[in-house]
Amino acid sequence: MSRAEITRAAATECDAPNCGAAVFRRIVYAWAAATPTVMLASFILPSRAADLVVRACGMAAIAFQGGCELWSARRAKGGERRWRLLLLAGWIAVAVGLVITSVRALFSGQDPVPPLSGTEPAYLAFIPASVVALLAFPTDPISPEDEPVRRAGQRGTHWRTVTVMDAVLLVGSLSLLGWVVVLQPLVRARAPAPASLVVLLAFGLGCLLLLITVLLVAAFRRPRQKNSFALLGGGLASITILLHASLYFIASGQPEPLQLEAANAIGTVMIGLACIAPPRPSTGSVVAAAPLSLESAPDDGRASWRVRRAGWRAGPGVRWVRIFLPYIPLSALGVLAGFQMSTGARVEPIEIYGIFALVLLVLIRQMLTLADNQKLLDRVQQSRRQLHHQALHDPLTGLANRVLFGDRVEDAVARRARGRLALLFCDLDDFKIVNDTLGHPAGDELLRITARRLLDCVPPSDTVARLGGDEFAVLLADDAADAEAVGKRVGAVVRAPCFLAGQPCAIHASLGLTVTVPGSSISAEDLVQQADLAMYAAKRRGKNSLVVYDPDIFAHGRSPTAQLALCQLLLGDPAGGVIDVLYQPIVDLTHHHTVAFQASTCWHHPTLGLLTAEQTVAVATGAGLRAQLEQLILGRACHDVGHYRRQTGQNVAVCVSVSAARPAGDLLPDVEAALVASRLPAQALVLKISDMECLDEEAARGLRTCVTRGLRLALNGIARNQNTFLVLDELPIQILMFDSSFAGRLTGSANRADLLRRALLTLTKDLGLTVVATGVQNREQARALARNGCRFGQGQFFGPPAALPGQPPPHRNGGADGRAGYGNGNGNQR
Repeated sequence: MSRAEITRAAATECDAPNCGAAVFRRIVYAWAAATPTVMLASFILPSRAADLVVRACGMAAIAFQGGCELWSARRAKGGERRWRLLLLAGWIAVAVGLVITSVRALFSGQDPVPPLSGTEPAYLAFIPASVVALLAFPTDPISPEDEPVRRAGQRGTHWRTVTVMDAVLLVGSLSLLGWVVVLQPLVRARAPAPASLVVLLAFGLGCLLLLITVLLVAAFRRPRQKNSFALLGGGLASITILLHASLYFIASGQPEPLQLEAANAIGTVMIGLACIAPPRPSTGSVVAAAPLSLESAPDDGRASWRVRRAGWRAGPGVRWVRIFLPYIPLSALGVLAGFQMSTGARVEPIEIYGIFALVLLVLIRQMLTLADNQKLLDRVQQSRRQLHHQALHDPLTGLANRVLFGDRVEDAVARRARGRLALLFCDLDDFKIVNDTLGHPAGDELLRITARRLLDCVPPSDTVARLGGDEFAVLLADDAADAEAVGKRVGAVVRAPCFLAGQPCAIHASLGLTVTVPGSSISAEDLVQQADLAMYAAKRRGKNSLVVYDPDIFAHGRSPTAQLALCQLLLGDPAGGVIDVLYQPIVDLTHHHTVAFQASTCWHHPTLGLLTAEQTVAVATGAGLRAQLEQLILGRACHDVGHYRRQTGQNVAVCVSVSAARPAGDLLPDVEAALVASRLPAQALVLKISDMECLDEEAARGLRTCVTRGLRLALNGIARNQNTFLVLDELPIQILMFDSSFAGRLTGSANRADLLRRALLTLTKDLGLTVVATGVQNREQARALARNGCRFGQGQFFGPPAALPGQPPPHRNGGADGRAGYGNGNGNQR
């Protein structure tokens, strides 16, 4: 049940009066006991006494109906009051007619109690009132798309018009069929007076219209108060069916059975009970899904039937039935007329005029259907346009999002021949401070201001996008020849001061620019990566600047300059710069304390600038110095953590990345030397295995030997590496680490991805493995991980990589890159 349906049901329960469940049950029990008694009296008592008893009970039922309608109409509100007032109006008309008939009979010396059957013309008054009351009963469409969207305060009358037209079509078709097949021979045989014939036809058409309206509303609408509608529909249907039976006896000249009058009181009482029936309680609680089981469940036929019925009502089948149902009896009528004409039988004028009128009504109904279809198509196209725009644009700024920007970059790269193509990345410096000091609304306004400034300073042919958080990108197609001048102009415009939260604010931005060389075969991914690297370089150089990508500087992995510098550094030459080892805490998500540190590096070079851990590893791999670099990091990490443990008394561990491609004879001696020199126990060192695709039997044997010496092995990239479970079989892994992009979406609600994550965590628990989730960015994510069974987490939320407490800080800019925090739901940083 949707939230809107729950709200409407709750409002309906408040508006609908009822006599209380206990009182209602007593009334139903009394009625159930009185009904068979009256029916039995109509069989065993003498005709005169039985007639008086049945008519007296009928009058009592009518009085009960009127009393219930009056009592409930005074206490009801809104739509619940409307349909009760309409029923009460019809009851008053019937009561007045019965009183007039009784007075006339009394003065003429006849029986003052009129017969409560099809012979009473006063019953004609309740038919139109009952039809309107049925249409006014509060209902909802079976599916939301079955009813056009309305403005606030606008009532839905379209379905009522369609229902009336369908009912008239069915009534007209069935009435003509009944006239031709049944009533016409009887009328010709008896030749009744025209006045009597008019009354009979009016009764027949009115009762049939009422019965079909009950069936249409019950089949194609969802009543908000099912108990009341079931009683109301059942009572009206009972009365109309009994009146049809009475009409048949009257038309055929046979005496009307007294039992029909007795049964007529049943429907009258049901209408009264519908007005005071207690509403069925509606809840908005979510029913917990039953656990999956491989055992076969017992076959519950009734439950299975309810499921099939609900599925049919929610599917397209009910709409097709709604479309074709009014035309079925009309088609039968056409077949009958064709048969009469083919056999030479005389076709009555009333039949011809009736078919013509029904066909005209069908055309009007079809025009309404075409109008509905056109409105539906317009809604679908509008929704499709909105969804397409939302899928490709940022909701806060209206700029292109990462998906659309990626498509534009790929298209520009594909269409580029010998021309130049430029890509500019822009990142607001210290955006987190704006959120923390001025609030997130001010941060949102700054993002919108930046978006407008970027749009104003580039041509419309260039693409401006927000990639996420405070990061923007501009694809320069027309100004690529003078891209650096455009980048400087964009930087000046973006850095212009503005007012946020009523006070002036200085804006700083770091920009990275990359320009393709004519004739180069660069891919879209490489182009984006180059601009991103240039932007990070601008941040490392002090922020608030523009850096143009230079392949000789940034391609460290293949740069001879970088490889030579690293070789100098590892040999102790100061010209190679300085390598700092930074530590990011791994936190117990349940008890909120640090249990280990993840070691990483940053390389400071006087010419190359600051190189990240990935860049440093790439240079070392390209120069064949991977083992020497790992030995340096391993020794430094064991020394720092060992000193920290002795100084603070905290038994924390340290996690160091090692390559699975290293020869087994090199790794174990380096590990043992580092442990001995730092006096660090083997249990405090965790080796995080990387390059698992390079794992061979010799390397696996060496890692297993490390485990026998007391060390622990951790496996990284569990979420994306396809060889994860193969490595679990090859190595005695004890710790698994989530990929950051995998754990970063654990804050979502119950969905298939969440179920898979929880299943994976359950599997690791059953295998006795420890799980560490990396990339934890906020408190909600940490709580969601803990709820899903992950005990340990690592990420910017617990602090960026930095020096251990009590140790000298890293070199300049070593601990800050301006992007330590991630955003909330709208992308703002916290």
